[in-house]
Amino acid sequence: MNNIKCYSFPRTPKEALSVLLNKKANAIAVAGGTLVAKTLPETVETFLDLKNLPLNHIKKQGGDLILGATATFDAIDNSKLAQSWAGGVLSHAAARCSSQLIRNMATIGGNIARPHSFNIFPAVLLGLDARVKLLSEAGVKTCPFSGLYGPGLGAGPGRDLIILEVIIPARTKNWVCRFEKFARTEASWDAYLTLFMGVEIADGSVCAARVIVGALSPKPFRAASAEQILSGARLNPGVIEEACLELARCLDTAHQHKADEFKKEVAATLLKRFLESLGQPA
Repeated sequence: MNNIKCYSFPRTPKEALSVLLNKKANAIAVAGGTLVAKTLPETVETFLDLKNLPLNHIKKQGGDLILGATATFDAIDNSKLAQSWAGGVLSHAAARCSSQLIRNMATIGGNIARPHSFNIFPAVLLGLDARVKLLSEAGVKTCPFSGLYGPGLGAGPGRDLIILEVIIPARTKNWVCRFEKFARTEASWDAYLTLFMGVEIADGSVCAARVIVGALSPKPFRAASAEQILSGARLNPGVIEEACLELARCLDTAHQHKADEFKKEVAATLLKRFLESLGQPA
């Protein structure tokens, strides 16, 4: 970090954005700093610390769940609102991120600002159809989480725009969801595989299904064909088996880096356990 010449501690998002847009500053935004400090480009000269921004809220608004960008993993883990949403999957995912020390520092905004294979929340937010509120030179706008890393956003979060909030839509509140992180140890930052699984069930049938695979590349992806098998179906051994086999096929064909047999078996087993648990008494 010998290239850093200036530290900046903005108190408002607009103030932070003005520093980012000042090309002479060569700034990069940092929230918890658990990852970016290890991968700081040599061209960066200004360390833009976002910890003083008023963005650490977790609240309900118009039925949606709103997570401020600087809300920490620990805060999400212990939030009553997050614990009550979609089977508590947000809290459970936050709790699976490395050590308690890291969870005290890491923020949801920082975790999604730049794609990385071992980030926890991208798979969860993709599965929950989340939206992201952003502040850029053009003003405030909201985009689907799936478009956060698209080319239309310029340099991206932390370089020429600020993540303000993550919005979880109200319709997902009663979904039954689970996040699994398959790693060497509970406290491992990295993982062999992460899997988000979610369903909405009405009258015994699956109305909506989400199966998201992470950790195999910087960006998680949907196993859309496995989701299609589940959508509209009643869960029975035949449907469950077909969906699990299709997920394994997705790991062969739907991703630029094919998963090995071990990871395919793990993914299929985790999905099977989740789906079978839905038919068991609470």
